[in-house]
Amino acid sequence: MTASGRTLRLALLLGFGLLALPASAAGPERVIRVRPPMDLHRALDEVAALRKRDPERPVAIELASGLHRLGRYARIGPEHGGTQGSPLVIRGSADGTTRVVGSVPVEAVALPKDLAARLPASARGRVKAYRLPEGMAAHPRIRPPRLLGPPPPPLTFEVFDAQGALHPARWPNEGFARVTAGPEAAGTSIRLDGAKSDPWRGEADLWAEGYWSWGWLFETIPAAVPAAGSALVRLATKPYEGIRAIARARIVHALAELDAPGEWWRDASRNLLLVWPRDGAGAVEVSVADTLISLENAAHVRIEALRLERTRGDLLTARGGSDIVVRNSALGWSGLRAALFEGVQGGGLEACAISDTGFGAVRLVSGDRPSLTPGGLFLRDTRLTRYARLSRTQSPAVELDGVGQRVVGNYFHDAVDYAVHLRGNDHLVADNELTRLLDGATDSGAIYAGRDWTARGSVIRGNFLHDIRTGPGLEVKGVYLDDMASGFTVEGNLFVRVDQPAFIGGGRDNLVTRNVFADASPAIHVDARGLNWAAPSVADPTSEIRAALAAMPTGSALWRRRYPPLAVILAREPGVPRDNRLTDNVFWGSEPFRYEAPARPGDQIVTGNVEAMRMPPLPTGSDPAAFAAPPIHGGTFRLDTTRMRRSGLPMAPSPRR
Repeated sequence: MTASGRTLRLALLLGFGLLALPASAAGPERVIRVRPPMDLHRALDEVAALRKRDPERPVAIELASGLHRLGRYARIGPEHGGTQGSPLVIRGSADGTTRVVGSVPVEAVALPKDLAARLPASARGRVKAYRLPEGMAAHPRIRPPRLLGPPPPPLTFEVFDAQGALHPARWPNEGFARVTAGPEAAGTSIRLDGAKSDPWRGEADLWAEGYWSWGWLFETIPAAVPAAGSALVRLATKPYEGIRAIARARIVHALAELDAPGEWWRDASRNLLLVWPRDGAGAVEVSVADTLISLENAAHVRIEALRLERTRGDLLTARGGSDIVVRNSALGWSGLRAALFEGVQGGGLEACAISDTGFGAVRLVSGDRPSLTPGGLFLRDTRLTRYARLSRTQSPAVELDGVGQRVVGNYFHDAVDYAVHLRGNDHLVADNELTRLLDGATDSGAIYAGRDWTARGSVIRGNFLHDIRTGPGLEVKGVYLDDMASGFTVEGNLFVRVDQPAFIGGGRDNLVTRNVFADASPAIHVDARGLNWAAPSVADPTSEIRAALAAMPTGSALWRRRYPPLAVILAREPGVPRDNRLTDNVFWGSEPFRYEAPARPGDQIVTGNVEAMRMPPLPTGSDPAAFAAPPIHGGTFRLDTTRMRRSGLPMAPSPRR
């Protein structure tokens, strides 16, 4: 038989097969079909064996429709990857119903009488007990602490039913209680307004989580009720900068609070899980896999049409290697993020749906900053929502670092935290729609950067930000250039009903141009924090911003050419916000500028800005085309809104085309 025009079908045991499709330049594609009880691990072993015999042959793994469980992650390494013209393809069924999950069902057992007696009266007869997998007995806590800093290690487990994740029993059931600090100088005891703490005494794995000192920082800390008759709750560690007047918190994982459907509690000593099931939600499962897919120095890999769900940590990680793309897939219900790309040269995610992640969604870090070599990672045409459900703060939908990543054409919506965090150089954030973010947050922004003079060259262009506002007494921003962030371009964006849409927090050399601000006040804010409360960090060579400056070769020929003002920044009043170019913007029903003293308009370049006429009134909807041509006297200004509307992106994998 010749290679051209033929197919060869080999039937193997357990539903595992190889299918040779019509020939390509490198020979016929070999398809490894995976159906339970066959799993992805064995399929990858077969790929490695095929690569040894014929490294140029196109290979694909096809996972059948339905459920595939992974108790441990599937590793993809250099021995599995393809070539530029013939990448390794891992794909689900054409109808988009292939699910790869890191959870297992748990077995119902009799509820011990002593635990039943401790339940709230409303829960008796409703709560069920389940036996947890044996390995969980070794973990005394249900989770690691969540403090200021990077995401924590993976959770011990989460609990799921067909509707999604359940949550540990808590008080109050909704929202948070006001907190006052106890009398101890250590700052580790609290009182919660309206709480009755006696039933929490003796809990071996009690937690307190909340906003302790700042509205932009949510921390989860082990707790205990130490003494009989006391209303105090003692924290295992002091929150970041202590407990301030704004503090609000809740108690988590107390058996006495298991009083509503969808709540659970664990008895670690008996390895039992108690659950008040939700009506019609089906079987109870717990997550056991840290990660589903781990790519380690792999090259030329495509992952398509999969649903990746239910891990203790990140759903997918890629470290090293090149040309790795996840497309047309749904990623959700992770304990940490959906996908992490670090040190990968080229690749990313496209046409995906990401939701219900625990601590952010996507991390893209690649490229070399000293040489300004781009990493070439991307997130495009993807829907992201409910991506900070466990952490609430410090958990952006997408985190960019390194050089030259692209976030283009995505839809960020309905989440409590911000959408984009920019570090590093020369990133592009373009043609995205961002809405209904930061509800209940404060001192945060939908697109955020800060505390690094050297993180320059990034462009925020052609985005549609609308309906981003918070509650009374709180304040948020649209594009938040925090703590002397400098050298950014904010161009051609549309801000509709956004609080403080372009906020320059003490930085310099930023360009804010040809944007439309509609019912978004104050449209452009400039302050001089480097001359007042942040002045010590400007002067201190060991501060975060000065250390970041010292770490980059700002005096090299390349950096002088790319970012001329940076080499002399310390010699030119570094605390002064200056040389920001605020030009050719349109203000429609919006206060144009706010300069917070000692910031001075004369230190900026302000030209060509115009206010729209008071009549006709502002449109009330959220069609960007309605705001493209504001009514200005004698003007022909028109904003390009053709690529701004992104809410039509799919919620799940679409049938393969």
